[in-house]
Amino acid sequence: MKRLLSILFAMALLVSMTGFAQATIGWAGQIWPVNGTTVSDNSNVGVYLQIWKDGVTSGAGQGAGISATLYYGPNGGPYTSVAMTYNTDVGNNDEYTGAIPSSALQGLSEIWFYCDAYDETDMTTYSGAQDQWGNNPPFQLVITQTLSQDVMVTFFMCMPPEGDPEFDPAPGEICITGDHAEITNWGSGVPMAQVCPFFSPRFYQVSVLFLAGGNPYVQYKYRKQGCSIWEPGGNHTVFIDDSSPTFWVPWVDHWGYYMGPDCPLCGVGVEPSTWGEIKQIYR
Repeated sequence: MKRLLSILFAMALLVSMTGFAQATIGWAGQIWPVNGTTVSDNSNVGVYLQIWKDGVTSGAGQGAGISATLYYGPNGGPYTSVAMTYNTDVGNNDEYTGAIPSSALQGLSEIWFYCDAYDETDMTTYSGAQDQWGNNPPFQLVITQTLSQDVMVTFFMCMPPEGDPEFDPAPGEICITGDHAEITNWGSGVPMAQVCPFFSPRFYQVSVLFLAGGNPYVQYKYRKQGCSIWEPGGNHTVFIDDSSPTFWVPWVDHWGYYMGPDCPLCGVGVEPSTWGEIKQIYR
């Protein structure tokens, strides 16, 4: 009888332990902004974290019992904590968001942050969540001064040539979008123009006015097919030089960072020698 009770106890313990393991958060990460991002000192920094728990976050809406916390402060701490809020579903993950207030950035050259996920069903914390580039926490944000004047920024982009896996013979309307309101805050984007469609149909450009007081560091991507399909690969980045009211990005972006040749350049209003310098910089 004693042996039977021992067996039953062991089975009950095994079931209990199995249930505990199933209740634990399986993964958290995809944190944005990534380590090393430059932010301006006059605006809040939105932080995003994704969390996955088997059978919980895969349903519509916020998974039960899940929460997240954002921590920010000097390298090594002390850190200030901010409760993050559920934002949206991303596939089978739940996305949470929080903000580092601009007041915490004033007078600093950098600030550090990380995020933890918490499961109240078993009172466990998931620590060590990585950013979108696979960096381990904590993550550094470089703080910069803001644009001193309005700057008209011109972007250039080349679509992949025929034979490239990303070649699209009819890409439709192309747009640029990114982390600034001027380029729709990762929204539908600003349409680009084919400045010489007969001579160079894969070449696009657009000029966007970035307002004084904004962040000179810009992260952006392109979208095609009526601005509905995102390009593959990571974000493009540029630091706006505000010493002049006009700034030409000194390279031509390649859609998805394809490795093929540049498309012919045209309609850009500069001398060929200047384009040679730009292409040299790009390479």
